[in-house]
Amino acid sequence: MQRQHPRLSSGYAGFTLIELLVVLVLVGVVASLATLAIGDGADRQLRTETQRLAGVLRLARDESLITGSAERALGLRQDAYSFLELVVLDDSTREWQPLNDVQLGPWQFERDLIEVELEMDGQRRSLPQTLGWEPHIRLGNTGEMTPALITLKVVGKPLRRYIEIGLEGRIEVLDALPE
Repeated sequence: MQRQHPRLSSGYAGFTLIELLVVLVLVGVVASLATLAIGDGADRQLRTETQRLAGVLRLARDESLITGSAERALGLRQDAYSFLELVVLDDSTREWQPLNDVQLGPWQFERDLIEVELEMDGQRRSLPQTLGWEPHIRLGNTGEMTPALITLKVVGKPLRRYIEIGLEGRIEVLDALPE
């Protein structure tokens, strides 16, 4: 009687190099997509704040058109903005005062994240860092506005977004400087 030895199976007990490479590529793709989706949030915050400021500018312009209200202006600081209204104090004294409105501000940007720059007539204007407000972009009750370019930028990074304002009241958000 012949004794049979257990045969070695012709299959294998492991993974091939190709299978391991495919898995590693898939893990790398998923990890890179997750990193892009999460990011550091600065670009997303910049986009949100730029869209918010442009939307509030449109709202204030439209409100002035509809109501024909008193003179309004947008006041800017390096870290904040507010809409201002020209208030008559007496026969000879007029003063710009900030509107205290949920939509129209004052609005403070996240500290040490976003800064504002202003360009008018091709020249960069310095913005105050004080607590007071001064008018920069006037809104007329017929829809016209002071032409300007507002730049929102992330502090310490090359991330920038622009809001271009035309004399006729056009407000456009741009990813790059207009030519």
